[in-house]
Amino acid sequence: MHGDRARAADLAALTVMVALALAWPLVAPPIGTHGEAREGLVVQDIVRRGHWVLPVRNGEMPSKPPLYHWIAAAGAALLGLSDAAVRLPSALAAWAVLVAVYLVGARGGGRACGWLAVAALAGMHGFVEAASEARVDMVFAAGVTIALAAFLCWHRTENAWARALCYGAVAAAVLTKGPAGAVLVGLVIVAFLLVERRLDRLRALWSWRLAALVLVVDLGWYAAATWIGGREFLARQILHENVDRFVGRGVFGMHGGRSRLAMVENLATDLLPWNLVLVAAAARWWRGAREDEIGRFLHVWWVTVVAVFTAAYGKRGVYLLPLYPAVALLAGRALGSVLTVWRDPARVPEPIVAALGRVGAGSPARALVVLVVAIDLGVLLIGQGVRVRRAGRGSLVPFADEVAARVPAGSPLVADASLDESDLLVLAYRLGRPLPRAACRPGRHRLLTPRPGVPAVAALVAARRHGVPVALVRDTEATCALALDREDDR
Repeated sequence: MHGDRARAADLAALTVMVALALAWPLVAPPIGTHGEAREGLVVQDIVRRGHWVLPVRNGEMPSKPPLYHWIAAAGAALLGLSDAAVRLPSALAAWAVLVAVYLVGARGGGRACGWLAVAALAGMHGFVEAASEARVDMVFAAGVTIALAAFLCWHRTENAWARALCYGAVAAAVLTKGPAGAVLVGLVIVAFLLVERRLDRLRALWSWRLAALVLVVDLGWYAAATWIGGREFLARQILHENVDRFVGRGVFGMHGGRSRLAMVENLATDLLPWNLVLVAAAARWWRGAREDEIGRFLHVWWVTVVAVFTAAYGKRGVYLLPLYPAVALLAGRALGSVLTVWRDPARVPEPIVAALGRVGAGSPARALVVLVVAIDLGVLLIGQGVRVRRAGRGSLVPFADEVAARVPAGSPLVADASLDESDLLVLAYRLGRPLPRAACRPGRHRLLTPRPGVPAVAALVAARRHGVPVALVRDTEATCALALDREDDR
């Protein structure tokens, strides 16, 4: 009973800390990148037009299933449609991942181990950034993490609820990023049971009832979306986003891909300093030491994720997000062992004690905790500062605000074919309205340009005064086109 109360208190404290840590990143900087705007447009379509089954983004088919967008739309219904509401699913998913990491760490090594694993995960820049961005990756990572954590619990305890949670989390992962959710979880589980020589456990893990529920949920949505979107939906979300991305076919192979070892490079750089636990584990293995069952499962987890995305043609550093919890748990276990030893000053090497004494760090155990907390705060504050500053360079947000303020909501608004697709998505999201493309003619359209050095406000005023369709243009010809308009005004 005491342990349950302590665990509940820890989870409550963790919830408060996550809320405080993400309060600023959720609202700043404003959404101004095409990746976030892409998901935000889908959320807007659900909230404003009620397209829950197959929402669109600026009139086009979305590339991902809608679980992320459903969560954001539900949040918008409670909080109002805003950048924070659009980003809310990532924050909630990050909280869920941290809770899962704490529970696995605490059950395997005690409360200190659970908190140290949480601290290691919170000290990974990629995790913190993904927790506050309007992208599907964190929700996908949460589905994978919860599924694997639940499987580990079921494997060790035969808990029926843990098995059900594993199936449910797989269904959520598929509804976030497609079939990859089931494939990734399944490969980790099979690989682990192969290592353990316990493939017979697959029969015990299988449940026709739970599998049927997963199929009803996932295939049910795919069937409904196919009914609405037809072949275009299947070509986009099944072939293009899964098959083509994996093998490098079509647009994914046009410009060449990243090197085959790109995922290994990301693993080596993006998770510093916590990935050093992998080096330490390799050194222990070389000396003949062996991991316990939980340790073996965690190593299979991260190795499988790296292997899958190394084999895939399409590669982005954020694809490794589902392995972050495994590395954090390994780091938490290692730090927990160090903390246990260092609680007894007599067991700490004399040079370390002397160094801590010179800097006034107190006991070794306390110094270790302070160091971990300092790393986390540094990652959060420095990373957020860099993110805000980076977003301010060349941002289209001020221009979009100017358009919204000076062009009536009902005025026809189109984008010239020359407007970059990324800029189009950002402007469509910021303006909260579809922006179709059209061939812009100086005699027919009044041109608004976000290009530096061009008086966009004057063009906006002219657009309202003459009452003609407004065109958004962003290229080197904008100045010439604007000059032609002015000549026509004379």
